[in-house]
Amino acid sequence: MRRQFAKGVIGLKPANTTQEKMFSSIMADIDALSDYRAVRLDSALAEPPIYVYVVIFGFLVTMACFGVYRPQAPLIVLVTLYTVFVGLVLYLVLALSDPFQGDIAIAPTAFEHLVETLQSEIR
Repeated sequence: MRRQFAKGVIGLKPANTTQEKMFSSIMADIDALSDYRAVRLDSALAEPPIYVYVVIFGFLVTMACFGVYRPQAPLIVLVTLYTVFVGLVLYLVLALSDPFQGDIAIAPTAFEHLVETLQSEIR
């Protein structure tokens, strides 16, 4: 349906300047819709990066090495701290992989201000 709509719009031939303005506006909207669709697909199909799997595998191997020792209080504390640290690192890597979304996010206002400033200087 989306392709049929895009083909139908591309097939339009504006007859006057008003229609040309409307045509360019419609084309810009279709382009924006396409961009938003790509963003939605990207976020829907996103998987954790391969290094996350490598870190998890390394963590499991290291924990298996701790299993050969008899449980002692210092060793249990050390393993607990190690587990918390690895979990925190994995959480921060995944949370900061996209700085504009999620629990730890920054607002894009500084970048928008920079773009506006640069565009005003070009004009």
